[in-house]
Amino acid sequence: MLDLLIQNGIIVDGTGREPYKGNIGILNGKIAVIIAEENSSSSIEAANFLDARGHVVCPGFIDMHSHSDLQIFLDSPSDAKVRQGITTELLGQDGLGPAPVNKDSLNTIKGLLAGLDGMLPDEKWTWQTFSDYLNAIESSELFSNVAVLLCQGPIRIEAMGMEERQPTSQELEKMKYLICEGMEAGAFGLSSGLIYPPCAYADTNELIELNKKVAYFKGVYVVHQRDEGYHLLRSFDEVTKIAQQSGVALEISHLQAYGRINWPLMDEVLVKADQLIKMGLPISWDRYPYIAGCTVLTAVLPTWTFSEGTEALIRNLKRKDFRTKIHEDFTKGLEVWHNRQISVGWENIIVTAVQLPSNKWMEGKSCQEIADILGKDPIDMVMDLLAEERLAVTMISFYGSEDILGKVITHPRGTVGTDGIFGGKPHPRLYGTYPRYFRTFVREKKRLTLSDAVRKVTSYPASILGINNRGIIKEGYWADLVVFDPETISDRASYENPVVYPVGIDAVLVNGIMVVDENGCTGNLPGMLLRHKK
Repeated sequence: MLDLLIQNGIIVDGTGREPYKGNIGILNGKIAVIIAEENSSSSIEAANFLDARGHVVCPGFIDMHSHSDLQIFLDSPSDAKVRQGITTELLGQDGLGPAPVNKDSLNTIKGLLAGLDGMLPDEKWTWQTFSDYLNAIESSELFSNVAVLLCQGPIRIEAMGMEERQPTSQELEKMKYLICEGMEAGAFGLSSGLIYPPCAYADTNELIELNKKVAYFKGVYVVHQRDEGYHLLRSFDEVTKIAQQSGVALEISHLQAYGRINWPLMDEVLVKADQLIKMGLPISWDRYPYIAGCTVLTAVLPTWTFSEGTEALIRNLKRKDFRTKIHEDFTKGLEVWHNRQISVGWENIIVTAVQLPSNKWMEGKSCQEIADILGKDPIDMVMDLLAEERLAVTMISFYGSEDILGKVITHPRGTVGTDGIFGGKPHPRLYGTYPRYFRTFVREKKRLTLSDAVRKVTSYPASILGINNRGIIKEGYWADLVVFDPETISDRASYENPVVYPVGIDAVLVNGIMVVDENGCTGNLPGMLLRHKK
């Protein structure tokens, strides 16, 4: 007897083949049988039945850019991801993650993560090594499956602290050792956030050497480029050089051109990408279907401000000479550094999450608006707020072009990630990414067929990561499944009201267990830690 029989569905199996009508039987968490419509399923016994008549049944979506690293350890983890059909999340993004860590680096790492991944009580930091961190995830109850990347930041801190310099040969060997140790434990690759210290302090040669180890284990290098604006072309050349010279597969995080003046650069990037693809370079990228981004407010600061560590930065933001030097940097152009005052303007940078109750009124307001209310220069307001909030502030910035978004996300090497950051008044992508993707690019703009759109968020990301038994509806594969109405699936989250679940999703199964039904979350937590195998 089957555990569940999904009947009469429009099966979009994740491979890109045409949809077909059929029935899917599930037993012990896996797809046990697939029955074409012409073959009757009336004689099959099952403990439970789900009628999917007229609705799509497809593999669960793989979020290629997730910031749930600490969220999963909270007593009440968020269901924002699974409610939009995500059944696997890739953690450890932007080179900033919670492991490895020790008593000396804990406060620094907590400071770096505060605006990006949130905050976790000290008693819940039960790990030190990356392997310990994976074990902690494995012993947790999870909505969805979790795959994890090693993060360049904590690895560099473990070897040489927050210093802005090249590593010694011994320090470089320590980083390589930590990468090998993490890959053997089950990491899917290495991530870098080359705008975030200390990742930003590494030069190209250092990154090539580190990624030679990742390539040896057949992992992927997931990278937030050093510049997504004025120097986008140079940054793209850097990450592709790293891939070519190390042999690692390359996944570029949220490929974008930041600021109107830089929009024309994306066509040149895509031409370069196509040339490299023809040469055989394993390159892909992810993108969220919005033209505004979200990250930590500290990203507006020059990278040198972090060179003494996060605790020192909090103190230094109150020093007159330090603040004067920051003001001087904001007078410099985009050819010198990614000056967001110029590229998008303070009126387009929105504070989305703070920690202190006294500052909650700022959430949803632009830096310019907050500065005007307080009677301050926006640069001074930002420095004061970051010091007061101990860096734990998140922002949204409006920078993008719908035309570029369409080119990037519908390109054959493009896939999707939420890049969703929790807390405060979040970016709507946290709740709406995948329904918005299907609504926009399949139903409304018709830029993708349903079959290809499903492939790009299921079997394709699974192939990038080397996950061999998920992402396709196939007998013997794990039953990570989504049932949705292709005519009504849609996001409802907005910038003004972002904490709203999507519509049109009937059911979500993780490892054969129903986690979302017509009434919302079922309370089941069947997610697994996935470990990469060479």
